Amino acid sequence: MLKRILFITVLLFFAGCGYPPYHYSFSLIDPYVEDLKFEDNDVSFQFIPTAEYIWVSIFNKTEGSIHFDVDKAEYIDLLGESHAVLYGWRYALAMKDFVYNYRSVDPVRIDPKSTNEGNIWINIWPGPGGDIGEGWTSVKDSDIDYMDHGMLPEYSFQGNGIELKDSTFFLILPIQFDSYTRNYEFIFMITDVEIVERKKDRKIESH
Repeated sequence: MLKRILFITVLLFFAGCGYPPYHYSFSLIDPYVEDLKFEDNDVSFQFIPTAEYIWVSIFNKTEGSIHFDVDKAEYIDLLGESHAVLYGWRYALAMKDFVYNYRSVDPVRIDPKSTNEGNIWINIWPGPGGDIGEGWTSVKDSDIDYMDHGMLPEYSFQGNGIELKDSTFFLILPIQFDSYTRNYEFIFMITDVEIVERKKDRKIESH
């Protein structure tokens, strides 16, 4: 595990030195809000998209518990292809439990007047919902923590980020209430793409 972490750290270092990262700016166009924050009478969502993931904060405004059904959440990319998602480290740990103990992954519970937040990644793990295909047995324990990947090109060798300006992608977040489930659908637009020339800045900033 330590050798793998060191390898990835070195790889990111050289990527950051050789390839300046893209800086993406976003807007939420449906439903339209200016600050990437949407709310109704029951739930509020605050988003911060980056090249690698979408950070989301979900606040339960109701008097009862609600559940975020991560298994049925979707990221629909720029080409219209649907992907299952991962949600923060809690979900990664739950997926490990599913892989090795054959336990189903429970929706994320959010208590009344409480917030749950985390990064949403594309799920590329083998097996149900993942992008690679069937076969959980092919996944090594040391690999599971690294089976996430970015939603957009972070560096030019991953794709031409400049061409993505004015393109859109979708995020569908199912929230379970007492007697029904509502799919909250969000459409994001990439409003601007710049190349960050500062070689030491290897992280994507976002609006």
